Amino acid sequence: MADNEHDIVAKPLKNAGASLVSNTILQGKGPLKYAIREDAVADADNGWRFFAENDTDPLSTEMTPIDFNLILQMQPAVFGIYEYPAGSTLQLVVSPDGAAQWWDNDLEHPVKVRAPKAEELADDAPDDDNSDHTNETK
Repeated sequence: MADNEHDIVAKPLKNAGASLVSNTILQGKGPLKYAIREDAVADADNGWRFFAENDTDPLSTEMTPIDFNLILQMQPAVFGIYEYPAGSTLQLVVSPDGAAQWWDNDLEHPVKVRAPKAEELADDAPDDDNSDHTNETK
């Protein structure tokens, strides 16, 4: 697996559920900056709420529910925070070289990220740069 968060390749997660994402992010008007995990409000809800850097008021921000795996495609750094508990308030800090680091807004320090185990990945997850595939016929 990767040595640091900048090297993580985000693969789809099994049963990742849906998250609420700011329309500012979805419309390309601001980068993902804040991640807040609340208690889920529905079966498919995983509790994650993602806000853009320029969203000024979470209560008035228009949000859209989307599959967590689509968020991974937009910002692979969310891969490492998926299992943080409800109550987490995190901020994504991206350095000029593109390295991403999550910070705990309440404790004001960087957080450790965890790479999901192989069994947590979706079956259709792409291999890690393996071009040596064999064709199987059924």
